Formats: sequence, C-alpha cells, structure tokens
Amino acid sequence: MSDIRNQWRDLVRRHALNFDQPGNDRFWSPELETASRERLREIQGEKLALAYRYLWECSTFYRGKFEQAGLGPDSIRGIDDLTRIPVTHREQWLVDQEEHPPWGTFSPLRQEDWTERGWMLFTTSGTTAAQPRVFRHTTFDRDLWTWLGARALYAMGVRRGDVAINCFGYGTSVAFWGLHYALNLMGVPVIPGGGSNTERRILFINTYKPTVLTCTPSYALYLGRAMEDAGLSPQESSIRLLVCAGEPGACVPATKKRVENLWHAKMHDDFGCTEVAMAPLGYTCSEQVRKTDTPVDTHLMEDAAIPEVLHPDTMEPVAEGQAGILVVSNLYSEAQPILRYVMGDWITVDSTPCACGRTHARAVGGLQGRNDNLLKIRGLMFFPAVIEDSIRRLVDVGDEFKVEITHRDSMDHIKVTIEPASQIPKSSYDPPRERVARALKGSLGINVEVEVVPYGTLPRTQFKAQRLFDMREKIGKH
Repeated sequence: MSDIRNQWRDLVRRHALNFDQPGNDRFWSPELETASRERLREIQGEKLALAYRYLWECSTFYRGKFEQAGLGPDSIRGIDDLTRIPVTHREQWLVDQEEHPPWGTFSPLRQEDWTERGWMLFTTSGTTAAQPRVFRHTTFDRDLWTWLGARALYAMGVRRGDVAINCFGYGTSVAFWGLHYALNLMGVPVIPGGGSNTERRILFINTYKPTVLTCTPSYALYLGRAMEDAGLSPQESSIRLLVCAGEPGACVPATKKRVENLWHAKMHDDFGCTEVAMAPLGYTCSEQVRKTDTPVDTHLMEDAAIPEVLHPDTMEPVAEGQAGILVVSNLYSEAQPILRYVMGDWITVDSTPCACGRTHARAVGGLQGRNDNLLKIRGLMFFPAVIEDSIRRLVDVGDEFKVEITHRDSMDHIKVTIEPASQIPKSSYDPPRERVARALKGSLGINVEVEVVPYGTLPRTQFKAQRLFDMREKIGKH
C-alpha cells in the first residue's frame, strides 16, 4: 500500500470520533456534531489537502484534470484553495469508463486493493447510458459509511431497543446496505424486507412489531394503503419512525404530513448519491422533523464532506441563503475521495445552529430538485415537488397522480391526472377536480388541465416513482 494511501486512511480514521458507540444521549459524535464553524473548516482543510495529494498520486483521471487546470502536486493546502480544483461532471466519468473499461481511472483504488480488501460493487441505475457507472468500495469505506449512517440515524431518534424493517431493495444500489450496516453498528436488529413482497412485509410488521421502517416516500404510502386494504391499521402498528430516501417526499410538506398521518409516526429524510456521498450527506434531526406545514431542513455532514452551492451557469459560489446547485467533495472514502463532484441538485444553505444543537450547515427544505428536472413552462420555472405538494394538501385526492407536459398550438400544456381518495361515483368527480385545478393555478401561476380517474386506476409503486412525463422533447418542441 502506498505511503499516501496509508496517510489518507490514517487521517480519516483519526477524525472518526466515537467510532463504535455514541458519545452521549443526544449526539453520536458530540465533538464533531457541535464543533464550531472554524473547527469544521480546519477539519475540512486538513482532509482536503491530503485527499488532493492522494488523487494526484493514485488517480490518472484526476491528475490529468489537475494538470490541465495548471495545478501541481502541492497546490491545494487548505479549504481556501478549494475553488482552484476543477469541478467534475458525471459525463466525464462515463467517458473515462468507456475509454478504460471496466472501472475507469477516476478512482484511486488499485486492483490489488479490490481483491485484498474489497467490500462491494455498486452501480447507478444505468438509465442514462447502456453501461451503468460502476463503483468499488473497500472494507475501510464500509466501516466509515457505517459510522456516518449511525450518526444520522441517532440524530433521527433511533436507539437501542428499536427494531427496523428495511424495505429497500437488496442489490447493487446503496440504500439497503448503508442503512443495514448502520443499524447493525447501533445494536438495532434488522428485518431484511428487501427481497419480500408487500404482503410478506405487512406480515412482518404485524407479527414481529418493528418500530422503524426504511423505504422510499412512495412506498411508505403504498405499504400503508396496502395494510388498510388488508384490514389492518398502519396508525395502530408498531412503527414509530420512518426513514425515507430516494425521493424528496420527506421534505415536501404535504407528502410528509400525509405519510405521518397515515402511520402516526415521524418521517425522516436521508439523502446522498452513489457517485460521491454513499453515506448520508444530508439527514433530518428530531427537532426539524417536528415541522408539519413547512419544509424541514436537512443537516449536512460537513466533517465528512464539503458541500458547495454554485451558480449553475458560472459555477461560481453564491451567497449563503441563495439557491444554487450542489457540488460535493468526499472527505472519507478510500475508493472514492471525489473532489468537487456536481451532484446537480438545487439547494439553499443555512449555517446558523439548529435547535437540536448541531452546528453543521443545513439544506433549507432539503434538496429542492435536480437541475436537469427543473421545468420551464411558458417562461415559468419550477420543480415537480411544487405539483406534488399542491396535490397532496387536498385530503379528498388520492396518493397517486400523473403529470403530462405537451406542446401544441405553439404553447406548452400541463395535464394532471388524479384519483379521488376513495371509491366515489363519477358524478362526484367535479369537486376534487376543481380543487386541484385551483391549487395548481395558485402554485404554478398557469391553468392546468385536470382529469379524475377512478380510485385504483393509476399505477402504484414500491420504489422510486415516476409521475412526470415531459413529451415535448419527443416531438421536438421544447
């Protein structure tokens, strides 16, 4: 193992305080989670400088990027040098993997590291390319990932004595594994529901009484409704906390409220991404989750990552409190200490301390939506979550909906298909249709066509939901 690799691993491990158990009853790692802003910058700067040298020596891809930017092996000495490093886009990794199959050269991981200390391979969905992006991780990554996940779950209120049912899929996606290993470290037993169908998961909940449910927001609704259809009450079940990832629903006020009312339990958000933040980059705390009618903020794990908010066109930093796209540097991985990766999610940051006592910056309202999902219709710009929030505020409208955007007669049009909240005759469809139309006119500022279909018509989803269909590109008019 190279000297720089050892130095990097030693530095990361030295900053992993309270690695095996919580420091007190409020914080898993109190010294880190309540550190001053100055101390957090010191930690970030120390890690950044060594991560840069590690990539310079061990990643052909990144050394090439650094040299093209006019940087040398010792150009990055602290946090003030961060913006000298060029940003990285996912498309650059795709090219690198295509030219250097199967792994590419962006990771500093060597083949001998993978065969001697490898833990697991993860991939993206592969929906944007024929070949999914592939990421290898070592047991060192697993241990750091586990520790960071436990910190996030502890902030949510998960404790010894809880039992969790993990309903994320068992496979090459990150969600199942991060939660499973973190719960193991916390001493929380896990019912692995990933390979089971909904009926069996209902049986597990009803029989074995788990107190924590992990799943996507869409599946939380789906599973709760399925329990009701089976004659059981999710409100009266043993579930007291929901840990949700994969979709923004936990930070969409109306969706959060609907899920919490359905389960009579608090709903938390846990977000990251396969490329750079495999452990939680953002997570809600027990204070933020108390909000009911306003968006919750998610804490950012700033001792383990550097989040930046940049203008999407200039890629220059924006002032705190202004919205921009999220760029992240990973400060804990052996296999993937990626610097300045463009996640592309819109975010607004607040660095004032939270009521829970944590000093790390917060994403106001969580992730607001991906930049490539930002909709522009008739000169107006908004994210799909605005539509979701407007619809789910209406109690007589069902959980599922579909949004179709078309271009005809030289104008963009939005059609929203909804269901009533229960079986009602077609003669009663007008009130929910009119309420949704008014709500969307108020939130979007334009008229929206609304169609009501019978309850149970729209497809239900067990994983990430696709509810928006933009047909404008398909017909060549955007």
